[in-house]
Amino acid sequence: MNKFNRLLTLFLLGYLVVPSALGQDKEQLPNIVIIMGDDLGWGDLSCYGATGTYTPAIDSLAAHGMRFTDAHSSSSLCSPSRYSLMTGRYSWRTHLKKGVLKWFAKPLIEEGRTTLGTMLQAQGYQTAYIGKWHLGFEWPLLADRLPADADKEVFDTWERTSQDYIDFSQPVKQGPTQRGFDYYYGIAASNNMIPFVFIENDRVVQPPTVEKEYVYDTDQAKPRAPNWELEKLDQHLTEQAVKVIDHHFSSVTKNPLMLIFSTASVHRPCLPTFTKGKSKAGLRGDMVLEFDWVVNEVVQALKQHGAFENTLLIVTSDNGAVPGDPVFALERYHRDLGDKYYLDYFDGQVPEHIDPNGNEIAQKGWYTYGHASAGPFRGFKSEPWEGGHRIPLIVHWPGKIRAGNVNDNMICNADVMATLAELTGYQGGIGQDSYSFLTNLLSQSPDQPRQSMVLASGRSGALIARMGEWKYIAEADGHQKGSLYNMIDDSKEQHNVYNQYPDTVMAIQQLIDQVEQYNKRETLP
Repeated sequence: MNKFNRLLTLFLLGYLVVPSALGQDKEQLPNIVIIMGDDLGWGDLSCYGATGTYTPAIDSLAAHGMRFTDAHSSSSLCSPSRYSLMTGRYSWRTHLKKGVLKWFAKPLIEEGRTTLGTMLQAQGYQTAYIGKWHLGFEWPLLADRLPADADKEVFDTWERTSQDYIDFSQPVKQGPTQRGFDYYYGIAASNNMIPFVFIENDRVVQPPTVEKEYVYDTDQAKPRAPNWELEKLDQHLTEQAVKVIDHHFSSVTKNPLMLIFSTASVHRPCLPTFTKGKSKAGLRGDMVLEFDWVVNEVVQALKQHGAFENTLLIVTSDNGAVPGDPVFALERYHRDLGDKYYLDYFDGQVPEHIDPNGNEIAQKGWYTYGHASAGPFRGFKSEPWEGGHRIPLIVHWPGKIRAGNVNDNMICNADVMATLAELTGYQGGIGQDSYSFLTNLLSQSPDQPRQSMVLASGRSGALIARMGEWKYIAEADGHQKGSLYNMIDDSKEQHNVYNQYPDTVMAIQQLIDQVEQYNKRETLP
């Protein structure tokens, strides 16, 4: 029996049987699978109107489930957004007010806080997490090379030399297995972030000992693990996700499965293999197709075990998209690698979204190929505009969610926690910023689950508030006062009416103050 099988056996056989708080038999509770793309935009899926990409697996889930049009991540960047999904709390309540966690950052989720994992463990679920974490670990340091100031030189720095202090032979603590997941296999952060290693539970599978053959767009010039293939990360992670499904439903356990699969795609660098050239939206579009393949592999694994019909399946993203392929990177690939990542139709493309005052990527602009990754909305990842935080959200549950249902209600990814708590009958404390949309899913009520929300711009940290049809962006991102948009009349955020509606501005500012002060402590386990 190999290491993976031994760990999965312990995972399956060593779990306690716990009935749900509603008194339901655990066999009646649905399996729960969440597949979360990285930088997948509202406009990337054909069920949302994309024509440059074709996503039949996801489209089928939407056609037989519910597709949300006004769903949002709590931040337009990934670490804070992932925190909200996991805890039901706005990430600006933590120390991370803007940006993402650094390479070897300490855990963002506070020890003892209820997470999706701990909540569903309490309801009798066997929980597993596959893929990108980016919520921090406690990384061990080399005993013979201790830094003078570990926070400054290792845990809170973007210097790549921080990796030189890490002892990859020792346990990596306070990760997913200490935040509610019985099994974990994945990567510490994004596909372009060190360390380039896989972690299984609390151990690095293979240390980074192999020098990089080529440093791609946004990639880092640091060694990788021997089994790290940047171009095939999601193919490898999908194998692990399917193994979890296979082991779970092949075992004698009667407990339902809760699986979160957080993919590496479609984060840059986009390096398609078997989908290369199959979209009409460049390398990034090809990776959207690979993400759809990932979803299909998970669906087929569930069907193989007869579990698909009793599975609540969520497909979503951690934040908004980038515009397309960066011209700067494509030109370098073409120069260094020939046609490996340069397709025939790239010639003649006109760069868009050029910022002469930006970095080398922004100054050259992006090839979009006519594909609107953010759909009809303004802005992209890290920005306060809709394209930065309005995300795809599709929920499928045969026999429970009416097929072909399109929901226009306002949803935040933090709301997943309250929804699953209500579904499973969990009575403990959850994050205070989470509102259940279960009645929407079951078509029991068309009412808005929430009347407002307070998000954050990933890059600047500016607070973003929605109150009814109004959207307010606080002073930041170059706005001297702030911005106000009517999202019914101006969903593309073209007309700032801040000065025309002072009473509305004041009401939203009061709302933000009220939400900020509402900082009750949930009941900790």
